[in-house]
Order: sequence, then structure tokens, then C-alpha cells
Amino acid sequence: MDISKYQIFSSVAKHQSLSKAAKELGYTQSGISHTLARMEQEFDLTLFERNRNGASLTPAGRELLPFITQIVQCQENLEQTVAALHHLEKGSLSIGTYSSIARKWLPYIIRNFKNDYPSVTIHFKEGGNEEILQWLNDGEVDLGFLSVSGSDRNKIEWIPLARDPLLAILPPDYPLTEKDIFPIERFNHQTFIISTFGIDYDIHNMLKTNHITPDIQYTAKDDYTILSMVECGLGMSILPKLILDFAPYHAKALPLKPYASRMLGIAIPSLKLSSPATRTFINYAQDYLLSLSS
Repeated sequence: MDISKYQIFSSVAKHQSLSKAAKELGYTQSGISHTLARMEQEFDLTLFERNRNGASLTPAGRELLPFITQIVQCQENLEQTVAALHHLEKGSLSIGTYSSIARKWLPYIIRNFKNDYPSVTIHFKEGGNEEILQWLNDGEVDLGFLSVSGSDRNKIEWIPLARDPLLAILPPDYPLTEKDIFPIERFNHQTFIISTFGIDYDIHNMLKTNHITPDIQYTAKDDYTILSMVECGLGMSILPKLILDFAPYHAKALPLKPYASRMLGIAIPSLKLSSPATRTFINYAQDYLLSLSS
């Protein structure tokens, strides 16, 4: 099966540009245009709206995108599998991840992986839960490092890696009677700052489970912004420990009582249909996290 037309469709959809797709794939712009025109004639559908700013998917094109992306991915996975059977180490890997995992885990996992597979190209994109799950669904990434709720786990395959404690973040001058822990009920009706990056359901669910109703007066997308606001005495918050490991901050950070955490892991559409590079990278991630706990 000639899948070049699907590769062209996928590239134009990604770049929203015929010229950028032509550069990426090594075609002429007119060749890209003719291929799309033949596809539209074959499907009897208009797939792209073309204008001076580029090319954007039509509603029909957006409907077809996930299926075409799967075809392109399956072809690359097939090529990588054949290469692996011939003991050739090549391929590419796209990863969606939290920024905290990108800082704390990924550099070491990638280093270990690249030491053994230097010719595999790795790209990663940072985002929140909704973004990463959407990238997985659209085929923009091969795997995602994130925390996934029960309902979302029904749509993907899930490989748990490690628990990340949730900590109370308090102003530097906050008076404490218990210096090692922070009873969660103290958040009730207190001025609270919460992240809107990907809608932090881990924290929302933890508060809901414990019947805590803080006074959410501020929201921020960036976790460092939340830390800065807490340091200035604008309220209190809850953040995962992994975020604090590389953050210079003067706020107080205490474990919660009762203990609360999020489970971080790897989400993939299908382990069985994943490329050899994806499956091998997952093994390296598991080995690295195992080394941290030993």
C-alpha cells in the first residue's frame, strides 16, 4: 500500500502549510498540492481550506485525521520492527510529558536510552493532562508521562511508575503547631491558589474526597507563579513534590495528613501496536524509576 499520500496529509495537517510539509518530506509544493487534490477527488471530500496563510483542516479533514495518523504510525512501526529484526537501531520517538517530569526524570532516561540507541531520534512536548491525552489520541506523541484518572485509563493502556506526594505549600510566616505535617482540614475556607494547567484533577479530587472546601481566590497556569504568590502571603496551595525538587522557593512545604499523592506513569494507545523504540524506551523508564527506589 502506498501511504505517501497519508504522510503528506498528516504533515500538512501538522504544519498547516504546504510549503513546510514539502520541506519536511522532500517534495515540491506543487507535488504536495496535486497529491491532496487527488485525495480529495478520491474521497469526494474537501479536506483542507487553502488561503494565503496556509492550509487548515476542514471538518471532514479533522474527522479523517486520527485514522490517517494511525496508518502513518503503523507504517513507521512496521519499518522499525523490520529494522529491529535485522538488528538495525533506528527510528523516532515522540513523548508528551509534564514539565516537572521533563526536568526530573527524562534527561536521565533519555541519556541511558541514547547510550545504547544513539540513532533513535527523540522529541518531547510539555503539557498538562488534557493536552497530553489529546496528543496521544491524535497520534502526535507515541507515549505520555502523566497522572491519569480512572475514567481516562479506560481509553488507554497505563503503566504506573511512581507515587509523587502532594504537599501543603504555606507562606514562610505561617504559624505551625505541628511542624512535620499539615492537617488537610486546615485548608477549609482558607484563601487558596490552584493550578489551571491541564486542570489539576489530582488536587481537586483529593480535596473533594476529604470534603475540603478552600476559598479559591487565585488561579495560575505556572507552578512557579503559585509558589511566588504563596511566598508573598497571598494564600496557600497544594503542589506535587516533583515540582518542588528544582524550584528555588521560601514557602513552607509539608506532607499532608492524611497522606495524599498522585500516581505518575506512562500512557500509550496500545503496547502491542507500539514501535520497538517505544517499547524499549518504556523499559528504560521503568529501570530508571526502579533504580531511584532501590
